[in-house]
Amino acid sequence: MNSSLNIRYAAVSLQFAALTLATFSAAITPVSAQERATKPNATAPSLQATVYSGGDIITMRGKMPEYAEALVVQGGKIVFVGSKNTALKKAGSGAKRVDLQGHTLAPGFIDAHGHFVYAEKNLLDADLVGVKSIAELLARLKAHAATLPKDAWVVGMGYRIEDMAEKRHPTIEELDSISSTNSVLAVDGSGHHGSINKAIMTSLNLTADTPDPEGGVYFRKEGSREFEGHVAEEGLNHIRAARPAQSPELTIKGVAKAAKVWAENGETTACEMGLGLGQDDIEVVQTIINKRLLPLDLVMYAKCSASSPIIDAAYKVSQQYSDDNRNNAGLLLSARPDLDKRYINRVRLAGIKFWMDGSVETMMMSRPFTINPTGVTEKEYKGMRTQSQEELEETLRKYWNTNLQFAAHAIGDEANEQYLKALEKVAREKGGIGDRRPIFQHAQFLRPDQLPRIKSVGGITSFTAGGIYPVGDYISRLVGPERVGWLGPANSVVKTGIVWTINHDMPAGVSPSLLYAMWNVVNRKTKSGAILSPNERVTAYEALRSVTINGAHQIKEEKKKGSLEVGKLADMVILDKNPLKVAPMAIKDIVVLATLKEGNIIYRRPATAKSATLALPESSIADVHEHADLRPLTSSTQRTLGALLTSAR
Repeated sequence: MNSSLNIRYAAVSLQFAALTLATFSAAITPVSAQERATKPNATAPSLQATVYSGGDIITMRGKMPEYAEALVVQGGKIVFVGSKNTALKKAGSGAKRVDLQGHTLAPGFIDAHGHFVYAEKNLLDADLVGVKSIAELLARLKAHAATLPKDAWVVGMGYRIEDMAEKRHPTIEELDSISSTNSVLAVDGSGHHGSINKAIMTSLNLTADTPDPEGGVYFRKEGSREFEGHVAEEGLNHIRAARPAQSPELTIKGVAKAAKVWAENGETTACEMGLGLGQDDIEVVQTIINKRLLPLDLVMYAKCSASSPIIDAAYKVSQQYSDDNRNNAGLLLSARPDLDKRYINRVRLAGIKFWMDGSVETMMMSRPFTINPTGVTEKEYKGMRTQSQEELEETLRKYWNTNLQFAAHAIGDEANEQYLKALEKVAREKGGIGDRRPIFQHAQFLRPDQLPRIKSVGGITSFTAGGIYPVGDYISRLVGPERVGWLGPANSVVKTGIVWTINHDMPAGVSPSLLYAMWNVVNRKTKSGAILSPNERVTAYEALRSVTINGAHQIKEEKKKGSLEVGKLADMVILDKNPLKVAPMAIKDIVVLATLKEGNIIYRRPATAKSATLALPESSIADVHEHADLRPLTSSTQRTLGALLTSAR
């Protein structure tokens, strides 16, 4: 890395916490006051107090369930938790009152691993979830193609070959039947495999002589080098990155759809665990910020290979913040009750994401698969490495002394081992792990010997738990009975004292519901009725902690989110039933009635013939920039920045 880039990254790293996602807006376009007031996050915290009572209020404050009789929200924060009589006195005579009608109030759920930016695009594409055959897949793509403008890419996602009659991915020739001129891309439900048509090959100059990319595969026709159509891992990422940039108009539409999905599932903080999967991701985030599109918070982790361009973008805007004229930059600072300036218009960059392996078919294992995945003929198959150890360690060293967090996609035990070894090595070189909280994303297979080492590096395991029921039997066949106990060992993680979360990985996961993910880790039941390693089941309360206070801890926001305590944000969800009191098998059937961000309603379940909605106070809409903190960087921060620049030289 050259010295000028060293200086840039050192300068920006100090300011990530304060400036973060303005970093993507080198040319900020102010919007009118009238336009700002119509945006979802243009909602000022109400100064009128609201009292919640009449149902179970789960505080999530400790390691054992704790309930409160009432809770008071004011100015976007929780100002009281305790008895109803004291709450009413604290709130005053003019307070609004919400009767929970026997329903349950809990902290808003934290998305510990989703792909919000990718999902906003995916939700505009063809829905291939649940297709049972190649013919059905093609029919859905063709119907979607008929709605698109000329020359547009035809893209769909969600099919799973294990659920299809043919048990395979579509071929080039089959996708050519959709269009021989437009690029056609079908992505499977994992997001790690897909198929392309001839038009994509032509536009990207892919031929039989094109070698497989490092960490990826272009599958070939049997007995030749000709492309079959199926692509995987970095092969798919290469295709995906070539997709034309999305227009701002489509971004506005897609973000609205994605925000609705997250909010209606009780989530008040969303995640993009791989910014840079699309070539236009930075532009998409610019639109999200400038148009003020988010009603909830969005925490993002940059794809490792895209981290340098993001740092460069950050440096350009950090210079704008150092100029005397800060008006444009100031327009991006939304008012937040917690004054967390890491967020700009509800978006912040938290860290860097690595990919150590891919899907369950390509996960990197220390010993060969017991049975090869469909289509794999390699003997002693152990999966696929998608991240070089050298690049991993180099990137860890490069950003070790910044406030950026590290996360790694690691499914197989060997993938987790390589990430763990890199962390241990760089920690020794740099004098300790500190409070870095490296995240082991997916962590599907963890050996017992790895758990104490993960704890020693302050690691957090984030299990994509929703797959236990639909694909648990399949995974069991792949690895055999001896290693099934390593699959998402949540109870062992609890006993080891590791902070852990569960996630949905949408749109690559099987369901956007974290309640469904909770149901999976509590019951560990598969489609066949088997219970995968019963000793690894956890209690409902432990599962609820994993999507609330543990989720907040994972993203280093536990002081402001994750529990219902005085001084924290009023990020809350109202459930029709208490997950701690229903039968374990009924957790997946719990309904989100309402989601509130900083006390404001961002989702309310529509009334139906069978159920009525809660009587909730309407949000007060205002121009949040009336409350924005437009102060420049302090002189002490400038002096610290100067010292850091000097040391970088």
